[in-house]
Amino acid sequence: MRRPSVPLGLTANLTIGAGVHVLALLVYGTLSLLRLEGCDRADGLAAGWALAVLLDLLLGGILLAGALRRTDGRRWAVLAGWALSLVPFAALAGVGMNYLATLPGGCA
Repeated sequence: MRRPSVPLGLTANLTIGAGVHVLALLVYGTLSLLRLEGCDRADGLAAGWALAVLLDLLLGGILLAGALRRTDGRRWAVLAGWALSLVPFAALAGVGMNYLATLPGGCA
């Protein structure tokens, strides 16, 4: 027997979007503790940042597409929730990029 789908509201989509961004932040935090590229710290952090952003975009896109399929005329709630969750992520991504740009390259 098939269960009826429950439409997701603004709060649910905001929570799901924020969860995806927190997962990407945890991936970045874990990868930043590792030395991925030899002795150059900037390259390792940049690689971790790129992987975290890629994970965020891929997982976020899959979950957003699934949420849009489950809506019953409430697409605005899905899109607004995800858009609101992108605001702090975009701000933190900008801060991360600025920090990476200040790190010296090479082995010190």
